[in-house]
Amino acid sequence: MSLFKRDDSQTRAERIREDIHDIGDQSRALGRDLRDETADAIEEARLRSEEQYARTAAEARRRQRRLRHSTHRSLDECDRYVHDHPWRAIGAAAAAGAVIGLLLGRR
Repeated sequence: MSLFKRDDSQTRAERIREDIHDIGDQSRALGRDLRDETADAIEEARLRSEEQYARTAAEARRRQRRLRHSTHRSLDECDRYVHDHPWRAIGAAAAAGAVIGLLLGRR
């Protein structure tokens, strides 16, 4: 009977080794799957951030052009007004200078 117990113990030990080997294989497969999924998620996030950056940059350029156009138009109107009404412009500049001087002088 001791022979059967020995065979049974060897069989059990062999099954345990096989189970451990299977667990190791499954762990490696899970690690590969997780690595692949993580790489896919990182790539997707990178693509989304690049798309968002491109949209934001395009919007910033559009707003900059609009602001530049608006600024040039305002400066042209101001220049035209000063040429059409020089004494009013001189009076407004003097008044603004006096107010700013008074405000700064109080400090």
